[in-house]
Amino acid sequence: MRAKVIRLTGTAADADSFREAGSILRQGGLVAFPTETVYGLGGNALDPASSLRIYAAKGRPSDNPLIVHIADMDSLYRIAARVPEAAVRLADRYWPGPLTMIFEKKDCVPTETTGGLNSVAVRFPSHPAAQALIREAGGFVAAPSANTSGRPRPTCAAHVEEDLGDRIDMILDGGSVQIGLESTIVDFTGDVPMILRPGWLNREMLADVLGEVRIDPGLMKDDPSIRPKAPGMRYRHYAPKAKLVIVEGTPEAVIREIRALAETGEAEGKKVGIICAEESLSRYPAGIARCIGSRADEKTIAQHLYGLLRDFDTDGTDLIYSESYYTPQLGGAIMNRLIRAAGHTVIHASINTQYTNRRKKNMLGLGCDHGGFALMEEVRAHLKKRGIEFKDFGTFGTESVDYPDYAQKVCEAIQKGECDNGILICGTGIGISIAANKMEGIRAALCGDSYSAELTRLHNNANVLCMGGRVIGPDMACKIVDLFLDTPFSEDERHKRRIAKAEALYHSKA
Repeated sequence: MRAKVIRLTGTAADADSFREAGSILRQGGLVAFPTETVYGLGGNALDPASSLRIYAAKGRPSDNPLIVHIADMDSLYRIAARVPEAAVRLADRYWPGPLTMIFEKKDCVPTETTGGLNSVAVRFPSHPAAQALIREAGGFVAAPSANTSGRPRPTCAAHVEEDLGDRIDMILDGGSVQIGLESTIVDFTGDVPMILRPGWLNREMLADVLGEVRIDPGLMKDDPSIRPKAPGMRYRHYAPKAKLVIVEGTPEAVIREIRALAETGEAEGKKVGIICAEESLSRYPAGIARCIGSRADEKTIAQHLYGLLRDFDTDGTDLIYSESYYTPQLGGAIMNRLIRAAGHTVIHASINTQYTNRRKKNMLGLGCDHGGFALMEEVRAHLKKRGIEFKDFGTFGTESVDYPDYAQKVCEAIQKGECDNGILICGTGIGISIAANKMEGIRAALCGDSYSAELTRLHNNANVLCMGGRVIGPDMACKIVDLFLDTPFSEDERHKRRIAKAEALYHSKA
């Protein structure tokens, strides 16, 4: 039997539809419905059998937790055993909205809903249709995204019908969603709030309310040994049927690389798709280029991501190449979804193609203060994974220390020839970079994006990379480190002359 599809009007006439859908949920059935993020597949969150039906309909592993949706704050206290004051502040700012918070659960929430965990993920959506349905269903609706597990998320009712039309009871069609990316997930079961999934709300927005907030170290890692506390932490998600490859680097280098790859793919008889921004759409003569949105309006990129992946499925594409989109607010979330959709298949296109994927093997010196410790932990792990040697000068904890001491240790190691280059991290990166540049022969560059990291090596022959531990996330930091290490000095005479003049300024000091 096919699901009954009801087109919502956004008027009082929808009341009967919500009552009918709520009745289906109370009786153990499944209803897909719109939210501001993506379409959800709803079941009774307090009924173990309903949660099992959700897993079966999606083909979803039963240890991957479901999010419980509520329609008022009072409901939170009925299912969460402990709600920290920090979580209340965050709810006051961003609920209802695209935010999911994880708490220790009460016994009324079955483990079938929580994937066997003693915690529960809770969201208060802002979409009026979602709120109306939740109220009619009794106040607690378990709802993952309404798609077959592993497929791109549904951003309109047609996507739901395509995947689940013969597996569920009803689809409430509320048109296209507003955001297009799932909610940000923040875990409050530990000592410090931790982001388990990036979304519309980024780290800076959360930190503005919470102060300290950490990012899950495994967020961008493809590690099957990780047991998920939130959706998307373990299994491959968002994947199109075709192989997807992400190409990173400066804009011109990425365009050049994708053009060459598309031409090669077509020469081999493959149907090649290209995901590109509006600004570069006309630059791809080969392949099927589709516009994901404008870099000037990152919201359009988020809105169109999943629909675009589905469009390539419809086209029967064999291979897809995508530009990267590290935009200011949503870049972390967009790239998290893209990289997972690609199965972590990412290549780097260098400004100078002869340097592509070339990595230096020189000894690195590492130094950080307490504000940079957490991010340095990520960098250390990344360097070990890459087999890059380093000398670590600390610090090795979060107790307050003075950043100039660690800048001095790393820079002196470079001056003595013990290290070739260095990486320094403090809270903002500013202070430690100023300290490093006070030392003779040190060319320290504060970088917050991959473009500046590559150019500071090509043009400035920088020998110390500085970053802000409270400014950028671990994924971006590792990409900056890669580019800093991958890119050799250009040896261009102009840049040699300018570097010599800059160093002469040190010796001209009174």
